[in-house]
Amino acid sequence: MALPSFSITCAFAGSTAARYASQPLLGRLVWQEAPATGVASTNVAPDINDASGAAIFRARATADSWLSYGKSPNSAGSVRVPIPANVDVDIYPEPADRFMWQAA
Repeated sequence: MALPSFSITCAFAGSTAARYASQPLLGRLVWQEAPATGVASTNVAPDINDASGAAIFRARATADSWLSYGKSPNSAGSVRVPIPANVDVDIYPEPADRFMWQAA
């Protein structure tokens, strides 16, 4: 089975109070989504959890892409994150944030 061209995994990876000490390891998985380009995700970042901390979005793309996240993401806008091809990029969203991507 081929991987999708862009996917986001949402998981807990450490506390907001100790992000400086957090490791890039995924803990408790929350959801995974691979929407079409230019379409906002249906899932949102979960609330901060007392035991697990803040959730991250881990993005991976098969081609260079742009990622936008927030309450109303716009991957064609000027505020976005570059996602290099075949590299995991971790992002700390705020609770209830969505994401949107597009090819570079």
